[in-house]
Amino acid sequence: MRTAGMFVLNVEPETTAMPTRVSIALTGAVPDHQGVLHVTPNCMSLDELDGYINALQDDLDVIRVQARRVFATTMGHA
Repeated sequence: MRTAGMFVLNVEPETTAMPTRVSIALTGAVPDHQGVLHVTPNCMSLDELDGYINALQDDLDVIRVQARRVFATTMGHA
Protein backbone atom coordinates (compact mmCIF):
# COMPACT_ATOMS: atom_id res chain seq x y z
CA MET A 1 0.00 0.00 0.00
CA ARG A 2 1.16 3.52 -0.75
CA THR A 3 0.14 6.32 1.57
CA ALA A 4 -0.78 9.89 0.69
CA GLY A 5 -2.32 11.88 3.49
CA MET A 6 -5.62 10.42 4.62
CA PHE A 7 -5.93 7.99 1.72
CA VAL A 8 -3.94 4.96 0.59
CA LEU A 9 -3.53 3.53 -2.87
CA ASN A 10 -3.95 -0.20 -2.43
CA VAL A 11 -2.21 -2.11 -5.23
CA GLU A 12 -3.05 -5.74 -5.88
CA PRO A 13 -0.37 -7.14 -8.21
CA GLU A 14 -1.16 -9.02 -11.39
CA THR A 15 -1.76 -12.75 -11.09
CA THR A 16 -2.21 -15.39 -13.75
CA ALA A 17 -5.98 -14.98 -13.37
CA MET A 18 -6.32 -11.21 -12.84
CA PRO A 19 -4.61 -8.02 -14.05
CA THR A 20 -3.15 -5.47 -11.60
CA ARG A 21 -5.92 -3.82 -9.59
CA VAL A 22 -5.89 -0.66 -7.49
CA SER A 23 -8.33 0.90 -5.06
CA ILE A 24 -8.39 3.94 -2.79
CA ALA A 25 -9.00 3.39 0.92
CA LEU A 26 -9.19 5.65 3.95
CA THR A 27 -6.34 5.49 6.46
CA GLY A 28 -7.16 5.29 10.13
CA ALA A 29 -10.88 5.87 9.59
CA VAL A 30 -13.03 4.92 12.54
CA PRO A 31 -16.83 4.99 12.26
CA ASP A 32 -18.70 7.27 14.64
CA HIS A 33 -21.47 6.00 16.94
CA GLN A 34 -23.85 5.87 13.94
CA GLY A 35 -21.42 3.95 11.74
CA VAL A 36 -20.52 6.99 9.58
CA LEU A 37 -16.94 7.37 8.32
CA HIS A 38 -15.98 11.05 8.25
CA VAL A 39 -13.19 12.35 6.00
CA THR A 40 -12.99 15.71 7.83
CA PRO A 41 -13.52 16.83 11.38
CA ASN A 42 -16.56 18.95 12.17
CA CYS A 43 -16.03 22.37 10.58
CA MET A 44 -17.35 25.62 12.02
CA SER A 45 -16.99 27.74 8.87
CA LEU A 46 -17.00 27.49 5.11
CA ASP A 47 -13.34 28.56 5.05
CA GLU A 48 -12.39 25.71 7.35
CA LEU A 49 -14.35 23.18 5.25
CA ASP A 50 -12.84 24.64 2.08
CA GLY A 51 -9.35 24.03 3.49
CA TYR A 52 -10.17 20.37 4.14
CA ILE A 53 -11.67 19.98 0.67
CA ASN A 54 -8.48 21.40 -0.87
CA ALA A 55 -6.37 19.00 1.21
CA LEU A 56 -8.52 16.05 0.10
CA GLN A 57 -8.10 17.10 -3.54
CA ASP A 58 -4.33 17.35 -3.05
CA ASP A 59 -4.23 13.85 -1.53
CA LEU A 60 -6.25 12.44 -4.43
CA ASP A 61 -3.99 14.17 -6.97
CA VAL A 62 -1.00 12.41 -5.38
CA ILE A 63 -2.80 9.07 -5.57
CA ARG A 64 -3.67 9.70 -9.23
CA VAL A 65 0.05 10.15 -10.03
CA GLN A 66 0.91 6.98 -8.10
CA ALA A 67 -1.81 5.02 -9.91
CA ARG A 68 -0.55 6.23 -13.30
CA ARG A 69 2.92 4.92 -12.40
CA VAL A 70 1.49 1.56 -11.32
CA PHE A 71 -0.51 1.11 -14.50
CA ALA A 72 2.32 2.38 -16.72
CA THR A 73 4.72 -0.08 -15.09
CA THR A 74 2.36 -3.04 -15.33
CA MET A 75 1.63 -2.28 -18.96
CA GLY A 76 5.34 -1.90 -19.82
CA HIS A 77 5.22 1.84 -20.43
CA ALA A 78 7.28 3.06 -17.46
